[in-house]
Amino acid sequence: MIKFSLFEFINSIGEKQLAIKAIIFDMEGVLMKTGDMDLPACWAKALNAPYDAVRDVFFSEMNDKADLGVVSQKEFDHYLVTSLGLDMDMMPRVQKVIDKQCYIDQELADKILELKQTYKIGLLSNYSKMLRDKIENDWDINHLFDDIIISYEVGLIKPDPAIFDLALSRLGISAHDTVFIDDRIKNIHGARQHGIHAIHYQTREQALADLNAVIEAEN
Repeated sequence: MIKFSLFEFINSIGEKQLAIKAIIFDMEGVLMKTGDMDLPACWAKALNAPYDAVRDVFFSEMNDKADLGVVSQKEFDHYLVTSLGLDMDMMPRVQKVIDKQCYIDQELADKILELKQTYKIGLLSNYSKMLRDKIENDWDINHLFDDIIISYEVGLIKPDPAIFDLALSRLGISAHDTVFIDDRIKNIHGARQHGIHAIHYQTREQALADLNAVIEAEN
């Protein structure tokens, strides 16, 4: 468990000019959690379907299209169910997983609120239309961020360099001033190639420790 206080560390910087000016977080798998299982595993259990088959759909071109806003969430859910050879009456189970099993990591949310006292905070998520309503209504966490970019709203998905450019521009900062935290390695590689400090999220404790190390090294 993390023993240090990020707030205490940030205050210790004093009046020194900060090299790191912004921290950008991913949503699913970082701030949004599904317990001990990842989202494909939750869907596999709900649909009584093989995990590998569900995961293939989850990382498919169709999923990218949903994240880009090219197809609707309903169309993606239909694709998921039919690709697995299931009856259409299974479709409500897909949405139920989102509604009932996805939750916000409150400890991480509290840390983000601490960090926001000193750094600009962004959210950069590959997700379909449903996420905006979740953020603003179901979870009520939009106050955690100075800017929120959801892929379907801008027609871009990570790791496209253009979406990193957009995130930096909207926060008014440069790549080398920024730390990006994501659980998908391809997005980490994309951010690093863009000159952004990137942390591969595996656990909350590890990610916060790595974040502290970057801040300490850069500041």
